[in-house]
Amino acid sequence: MTYGLTVVAAAVVIPLAAGSASAASWHDIAGGPEMYPDMAACQADIPTAKQHYQDATCVDNKGRISLWALY
Repeated sequence: MTYGLTVVAAAVVIPLAAGSASAASWHDIAGGPEMYPDMAACQADIPTAKQHYQDATCVDNKGRISLWALY
């Protein structure tokens, strides 16, 4: 995991953990240029991810697009 994604994950996880008694946290579940050449390709997978996780979003970190899910 790159430093940038670690910072993004920490920024997302800390507020969620502080405001909730649950153990929910965001995880990078898929990504990279081979899988997501652009943001639209990642966003197309969000509805499927939401069937398996509480929430999902796409993150663009310096051109590397990743799908993140809330467990």
